[in-house]
Amino acid sequence: MSDVVAEKVIATLASVKRIPAEKITLETNLQELGIDSLDVFTLLFELENAFHISIPDDDVRSIRTVSDVVAGIKKILAAAPPDASLGSATPAR
Repeated sequence: MSDVVAEKVIATLASVKRIPAEKITLETNLQELGIDSLDVFTLLFELENAFHISIPDDDVRSIRTVSDVVAGIKKILAAAPPDASLGSATPAR
């Protein structure tokens, strides 16, 4: 069974850093990918758009790995109304 949230996070991160998604795993440390403060803002913006959510600033401070990002998004999605979860399968426009 595939993990849609993890796949979307990895694809978004790969796009932001312009690296192949195959080089990113759930255990990948964001620092190892060279994520700087500008990348964090870009990544958050892209993830908020992809998942139709708002990520609180306090949640960002504890993120160290790709798995942390996935877990944080799943937590936000679980707290969201059912019809606001992952949205459609088509990209947001």
